[in-house]
Amino acid sequence: MKDKKDFIVTTTNGTRWGATGTSAANVRENFITGIFGNIAKVEAGRLFTHEEEAELKREKDEERIR
Repeated sequence: MKDKKDFIVTTTNGTRWGATGTSAANVRENFITGIFGNIAKVEAGRLFTHEEEAELKREKDEERIR
């Protein structure tokens, strides 16, 4: 099994999505289009930094507790 990497998928309507896959071609092949628009660009990288993801998770956990 190949290592999965993080990619940013930008759709034709400008929405950016985080995706994981073994390659950009793999992400392009497996990304669900339709209501999200067609894929305009796939680039390597993370949508959020590790710190931002931790903060978002913390906020989500706090909201869930309320």
